[in-house]
Amino acid sequence: MEKSEGQEWIIEMINNILIEVLSSMAEQERLTIRKRQRQGIDAAKKKGKHLGRPFIQKPSNYSQIMEMWKANEITTIEASRRLGVSKTTFYQMLKRDEAKCTKK
Repeated sequence: MEKSEGQEWIIEMINNILIEVLSSMAEQERLTIRKRQRQGIDAAKKKGKHLGRPFIQKPSNYSQIMEMWKANEITTIEASRRLGVSKTTFYQMLKRDEAKCTKK
């Protein structure tokens, strides 16, 4: 299709309109997806479903190590090493236990 000198601006204008329309449609679709996602997350929370990464299961010797740690018989680093977890994970387990104690 040959373009005459006077029609180039019409084609450019049509292209710009198409880009705007497609852009608006994409934005609307994204908003719809986010709305549905939010509804799904809210529904899961109402059902009491845990969202996010699963909690690390406590090792079988957790209670024994915690007693030693609380009695200052071993350091935090030693306790986390014996449990086979990082120091951060050790503190997260401790925090979760304390939260359970305050709920009771």
